[in-house]
Amino acid sequence: MRLAVLSLLCLLVSCFQEQPADRVWRCSVAEPLCPAGQTCVNDWCTKDGTAMPDLATADAGGDMSKPPCADGFPIGTQGVWACRGTFSPATTPASSICKNGFKLCTDGLKITDSECSNSSVKGFYFADLPAQGTTGMFAKCVATPPGPGAGAYYFGCGSVIGSTTPSERTQFPCKGLPLVGYCDNQSLKCNSLTDLRLDAQSGLNAANGVLCCPP
Repeated sequence: MRLAVLSLLCLLVSCFQEQPADRVWRCSVAEPLCPAGQTCVNDWCTKDGTAMPDLATADAGGDMSKPPCADGFPIGTQGVWACRGTFSPATTPASSICKNGFKLCTDGLKITDSECSNSSVKGFYFADLPAQGTTGMFAKCVATPPGPGAGAYYFGCGSVIGSTTPSERTQFPCKGLPLVGYCDNQSLKCNSLTDLRLDAQSGLNAANGVLCCPP
């Protein structure tokens, strides 16, 4: 009997302990009970100052309680993150910035145009999606074989920081992404115009970074 009472007390205590702030929890308007530093947004406890990714992606194998990077923030509601950081082929390739099962985005199918180009997105976040064209305005998906200007810019989201060359809206969005950032040796240095993977290029300014997509 004594053991049963102790077990019941332990269960009751555990039920009322504050849950860790780095976990993902359900909530509601009627019962907006969230850990300190989180607010109930769209039925999920959300860290203050961020948007909550779509937790449906967790069912597909992604652990949305573990973000892909320490220095970044979600873009939109479907699990895409903008992750800040420099990168280079030899030491820290671009793909190494995306952690916890996330990968470099190769399209913008989980982001809307307005989310990608919103002025609240500070910095430019490159996808693993090179562009070709004579100018940024006319940039488009790289063809097979690559055409003129291939690898001179990359699709992504946001507005470049620390560069005299701003990101630009193209008339030909590629796989849902409407913006391109230039290889300008300020934000992005293109080391190879034959290997067009973002892992073969160098990100030079930590205020910019990469787009990380969920598994």
